[in-house]
Amino acid sequence: MKKCCEDYLNEQFCGDAEVVAEIYGEYASSVRAKIADATAAFKSGDWQLLDRVAHTVKGNALAAGDQEMADAAIALRKAAALGDASESSRFLAAMSAAAEGL
Repeated sequence: MKKCCEDYLNEQFCGDAEVVAEIYGEYASSVRAKIADATAAFKSGDWQLLDRVAHTVKGNALAAGDQEMADAAIALRKAAALGDASESSRFLAAMSAAAEGL
């Protein structure tokens, strides 16, 4: 479990280890799936879908206390809105790197 998420979720749920583990597990699973969705959207050039997926990741990351992932998703949303393939690729890679710690 990423330390930032562990600290945040423990604070939010008064150290209830069972709840923290459940929420974190759902977050980690969701983010991995969404990164796969984002990768597919990027490869197909579907900028709107890429933006929507990044928006979802951003919200989930903020809810779990993962600021690194949220920052990458916010940047990806901006790049997708511009249809910028180079920047989108860069921030998709940043999301993938942030997910390695999940």
